[in-house]
Amino acid sequence: MRAEQVQAFVEVTEHGSFAAAARQSGIKRGTLSAAVHALEDSLGVALFERSGNSLTLTAVGESVLPDCYRLLTSASRIKKHCHQHLQGVENQLCIARDDALPERFWHQVMHDLKQQFPLTAVSVYLVPPQEHSQFILRQTVDIAFGLYTTKGVAPHAANLAPVSMRLVASPQHPLSRLPSVNRDDLAQYTQVCLTHIQDDKLVSEALFSANYLGFTMFEVIRDAVINGTGWALLPHPLVKEALESDQLCSLNHDLALESHYYRYVESENLGVVATALLNKVARFLGNAQ
Repeated sequence: MRAEQVQAFVEVTEHGSFAAAARQSGIKRGTLSAAVHALEDSLGVALFERSGNSLTLTAVGESVLPDCYRLLTSASRIKKHCHQHLQGVENQLCIARDDALPERFWHQVMHDLKQQFPLTAVSVYLVPPQEHSQFILRQTVDIAFGLYTTKGVAPHAANLAPVSMRLVASPQHPLSRLPSVNRDDLAQYTQVCLTHIQDDKLVSEALFSANYLGFTMFEVIRDAVINGTGWALLPHPLVKEALESDQLCSLNHDLALESHYYRYVESENLGVVATALLNKVARFLGNAQ
């Protein structure tokens, strides 16, 4: 029993006759007929009751039809897996990332990646950049993406693009009413800032004051600022939509704020799927500034 024979049986069944199946599939009628006869011989049963030009599935033919569909699906998957291997496409890709870029982007890019590489199993870990190096060293993930706001994190990380930072507050916050803010102004109010564990200690990235509220995720910080809890320094791609919808205000200031780099760390040489993902992230960053 060969997959081509099973395919011929399915084609004839779906189109009702050898002639119709030949027209629709582009395969010669004689070829289809020979394939179905060979399948019947190998199975030792008749799959069709033939009466002139009329074909009807036998009881056994009807009972094996669902398994024939399953067999063809499995055969197609085997061929695709082998072709994928020959093309250098990974069977599995494990990703670590932070939440400095909007979730909407990540949802779409994961959808597009699975559409482009449907047989690659993809796992995504939401992990702060400070932990990326360990995930790579332990080979838990193949590639990690993050906005590195502190020095000395993942020394082997490669730069993707600079990400501009914005001082933001809710429109109702007192800082939003000032024509310009300085360090003293910011120090009077709670900063909602990024916090991470370093050498078993909790480290905050507060700028100017000990008056802070620390979270480990950028999105949580953004939402707290929208609620009026305090002000924050956040990556522009993450707050762009909130600024445009007036959920947040960008504070005017004369402070020198450096752009941070969005970076990636890889475990080994990138495969086809990881390279495609890397290009999608780089393209988004190029359009998001």
